[in-house]
Amino acid sequence: MKVKSKKKIILCCCISFILLVLLAAVCFFQFTNLGYRMSVPYRISFEKAADNIYVNKNYSGNIKEAIRLTEDALERDRAFFGELQCTDTTKTIVIFCDDDNLLSRLGGDHDTNTSIFDPKQNYISISNEYLNIDIIAHEFTHAELHTRLNTNALKEIPTWFDEGLATQNDYREQYGLEAWIEQTDNGKNALPLEDMDTGSEFYAGTVEDRRFRYLNAKHEVGVWMETHQQKGLLELFDKLNNGESFDTAYFK
Repeated sequence: MKVKSKKKIILCCCISFILLVLLAAVCFFQFTNLGYRMSVPYRISFEKAADNIYVNKNYSGNIKEAIRLTEDALERDRAFFGELQCTDTTKTIVIFCDDDNLLSRLGGDHDTNTSIFDPKQNYISISNEYLNIDIIAHEFTHAELHTRLNTNALKEIPTWFDEGLATQNDYREQYGLEAWIEQTDNGKNALPLEDMDTGSEFYAGTVEDRRFRYLNAKHEVGVWMETHQQKGLLELFDKLNNGESFDTAYFK
């Protein structure tokens, strides 16, 4: 009787464990933004438009135009980095969506989420409101940076660098040099970098507040790129991946 009781207890524990794992998986894929994005290729609410590009069912936008803009954005980023690991060695899924309910499940209408699971993958969500080459190139730059850096290095980089690099491939005038000169009085009122280190700092406040931070971040990284060029950027990635602190690798 005791042996049978032990077997029943073990069986119940195994079943409970399996159920908990299944429940955790369901919660992740149904109720987290990253999990929902990861499951888009398998959802009946979405359909494949091209390799690694998905749109929601009954998408009202111009799918061919969305695909063309994606290809053009990739060419812009490829010229910037020299090659793209986020599409050549890592899968990057692009999701175009014009359904407000689905956008809320995706967790963003123009942003990039990167899974830390092996293999690493990027998931870009774009709504019709943000369907242009600058924003798509901006998001692919995030994806490329996230692909090239290992998990520890990603934890090291400040938000201003992540966004400042992404805006190098975002040519909108609101982030251009003339806007920076005008809004910062040619740098006299520029934001200190330490005020834009974290996401909670960078994305706080009004749209105008955030736009001003993007403007400052783009200028900072742009000046750095003028000096270091593509070669210096790739060397920076190597240093960060080898454990060097961001401040040491970037500012020295």
